[in-house]
Amino acid sequence: MTKAVCFFDLDGTLLNKEKQVPAENLAAIKAMQANDVLPVLCTGRNRWELDELVAETGIDTLILGNGADVFYKGQHLFQSPVGAPQLARFAGQAAADDLAISFYNDRHIAATQHNDYIEANYGLVHQALPAVDPDFYQKEAVVMMLLFTPNTEAGREVGAKYVAAFPELNFFRNGPYALDVVNQGITKATGIDVLTDRPEFKGVPTYAFGDGNNDIPMLKRATVGVAMGNALPQVAAVADYQTDDYLANGIPNALKHFDLI
Repeated sequence: MTKAVCFFDLDGTLLNKEKQVPAENLAAIKAMQANDVLPVLCTGRNRWELDELVAETGIDTLILGNGADVFYKGQHLFQSPVGAPQLARFAGQAAADDLAISFYNDRHIAATQHNDYIEANYGLVHQALPAVDPDFYQKEAVVMMLLFTPNTEAGREVGAKYVAAFPELNFFRNGPYALDVVNQGITKATGIDVLTDRPEFKGVPTYAFGDGNNDIPMLKRATVGVAMGNALPQVAAVADYQTDDYLANGIPNALKHFDLI
């Protein structure tokens, strides 16, 4: 019987600066699993990005694309693709504004163009540049997009215009170079709802760990929301508990505090 479910963001939470799981976090995951606590990766990343991480940790329950894709023990439970009319309108506006987009689904990625922001973003997350295919969205399902506009005053103004122009979409500032974009109403919290609506999780307490803006909904949704010591102030403000920095045993210390390991 599952004693608790723990949802973990990746960057700035479970992973270190090299985008690897540090030994202390890997040991904590194994201890949770031995203690009948279910660890779940809850991230803006997508399934094709996580093969090595799933193999290393043994975690196969995943909330991906900021809640747009949900897997339980490897089974694909839920997906929320963006509608074709919305994609066409969004891609058309970005092309008119000469803004790059990356399109994501559970299998792969494509971009409308390469530019400095694209190159900086994928360098930051230690990934190769995506192939350029502006028509990708016309051929494949898209569950998430990145709109490349930087976290500067001018970039935030551009982002605000898109938020106003596309009320059917949900936008998260989740990095210095781009906005994450999913369907309106989709968040990490809705992904948690999809998973925990299963009968085997009825009455099971939930814990969520995060540091960034896209983690706010899941921290609010969980029985206990845990902000990392390095969390943004607005993230810490909604948490029930703040642990240590992600580079200072924040996850193991919190799991011990709540008797989960």
